[in-house]
Amino acid sequence: PDFLTTYTHLQKVDATTWRYISPPLLANCNKFMVSPVKVMFTEFQGKPLTEEQRQRSSDFVRQAVLANVAARYPVAMETGPEVGEIRLAITEAYRTGGKLGLCVQGEILDNSNTQVAAVLRTELSQYYAPGWEDKDTARQMVDQWAQRLIKVIDEAHGR
Repeated sequence: PDFLTTYTHLQKVDATTWRYISPPLLANCNKFMVSPVKVMFTEFQGKPLTEEQRQRSSDFVRQAVLANVAARYPVAMETGPEVGEIRLAITEAYRTGGKLGLCVQGEILDNSNTQVAAVLRTELSQYYAPGWEDKDTARQMVDQWAQRLIKVIDEAHGR
């Protein structure tokens, strides 16, 4: 499902990742706001997801990303000058070969709602576990997403 404001600038990085970055525009973002994460799939392995499960997944991902961002950059509670809005969505979850697969889409918008960075990625965990959002392997996977995000922001800022 579509989540990003535009897919026009995405370029293929590898078999599981498409990415776009505008370093000059991203460098203008010195504070970041992490919007609530959208969970866009409604069932997993043929079973419907409850609103509670979707909310728990959303909160889990948002808190992990927020913690990583806050460790390096000021966090804003609303958009404004120099604020980059980090928008994330988990668009799909599946189990394959004993592993949890997640598809994530994310972007950073500047205060004029211009996309300054975007990514579309599929990732597999080490192993599948029910209630994945409570597991260490899921936290490691989400922390790795956040660390890659921070690396891109750091590079745009010349760090």
